[in-house]
Formats: sequence, C-alpha cells, structure tokens
Amino acid sequence: MDNIILRCDNNINGIFTAIYDAFVYKNQMQKENHEIYRDNISIETGTDGNYTLFSRTIDIVTDELKVQKTILAIQKKLGLKIYETVFDALCHYSDNRATIVLGFLVRAFKVGQRIMEHMTDKYVMEVFELSRKVNKEADKIRGFIRFSDNGNYLFAHFEPKCDMIPVIMWHFVDRYPGENFVIYDERRRYAVVHPRLKECFYINESEFKQLEGSVPDKTDNFEQLWRVYFEYTDIKERFNPQCQRNLCPKWYRKNMVEFT
Repeated sequence: MDNIILRCDNNINGIFTAIYDAFVYKNQMQKENHEIYRDNISIETGTDGNYTLFSRTIDIVTDELKVQKTILAIQKKLGLKIYETVFDALCHYSDNRATIVLGFLVRAFKVGQRIMEHMTDKYVMEVFELSRKVNKEADKIRGFIRFSDNGNYLFAHFEPKCDMIPVIMWHFVDRYPGENFVIYDERRRYAVVHPRLKECFYINESEFKQLEGSVPDKTDNFEQLWRVYFEYTDIKERFNPQCQRNLCPKWYRKNMVEFT
C-alpha cells in the first residue's frame, strides 16, 4: 500500500479539506488492495514540506464544500464535544497536528463516541494533549488581551503561540455584541472583524493594513488611565517578579498596555 502525503494550506479550512480527501484516498486504497489501513496517509501544512522517498505527494486545494462535509460528519457521528476537541487540536502550532487528527478520526469513526475511552492509543492521547494546550493558552489570552479605542472600532493585537482567533473570538462576540472590534494576530498576519450586531469575518494582512490606514490616529484616554492605575496601585514593598511571571508570563506582556 502506497504512502501518501497530502499538502494543504496552513489553516483550519485547508486541513479539513485535506482530511476529507484523506478518507477518499484511504477508501480507494483499501478497495483496490484489500488491505487494512496502516496510517500511511499523512498531511503536511504549508509549502515548506520535504519530499519523501517512496511516497506520493499530492497538493490539496481548499474547498469550502469539503470543509462543511467534514465538519458535519464529525459533529453528526461523533458529537459536538469531540468536534470541539478536534477543532482545538487543529489550532495548535504543531507541524504534525493535521496527521495526528487524521489518525484520531480514522479510529473515532470506527468506534464512535467511545473513542474518548481509548486514551492508551497514541493518536487519541496526542489529540487530547494538543487540545489541552490550546485551551490552556486560550484561558490566558482571554484575560491578557487588551483592546484600545481608535474612534472607529475597538482594536486588539497579540502574538499567540497557537492559532487563537478561532478559539477566543466568540468569547468577545458574546461580551461585546454591540461593538465594532478587530483582533489581529501578528504572528499569522490575519484578523477577525466583528461589525456591530453582525457576523464576524476574516481579513488577510493587506486588507488589515488598508483598514488600519483608513483610521486617523487618536489617543485612547482609557488606555492612558489604565497605565496610571496600574502604576499607582502597585505596592513596591510587596514586589515579587517571580510570582508576577507565573501569573502573567513575559510572552504576553509585549501587547499589554500596562507593561509598555
């Protein structure tokens, strides 16, 4: 049975498309060769992958219809809880996350929701570990992210290790339904836009630059007030940098106004 490498876009939709095609190739290979599938399909994200001897590399074009079919199949056959676990795992920064999720889904579609009990399986264990790390960072981001008011909309920017926008944006949609806001990921160079009382949508870096350039510079008085409050409520005698690093890691401080 041939080894197949599927190369897709480095985003959620690209990976879901590749997962859809992976099951198509898996079924074809089993039908033609009458062999048991042995995890010989892998998924690479981006364009920097290496070619491997004795493997067939196939470029995958993102397809919204395949994305929706994959999502609906997971939700219908495995339930929303497992879908959320898979989605969170795909938001991790690991280069192997797509292959890990594929291996997990191959097993999950065989046993159904009982997959949650198979924690000794390599792929099941790794999916839950990726999901756990993403949720751990999301908890920090929800508390550490800072919005500023530029007069037209609320704006926040950050550099998360994982792809946090799809995970945390609904928290802020629920919190600020009547606000225009933009959250920009400086590491992955894309943003989510939330128009007041409307649905969110994503924009790429060039579209974000156009949006940013259309807004005149304005001082945010509340941002300045927060800096002053943070400075003057500090108790110098109880300053404990180690405790502060544990509660608020330095990684997040570069985008927190009280530390800049």
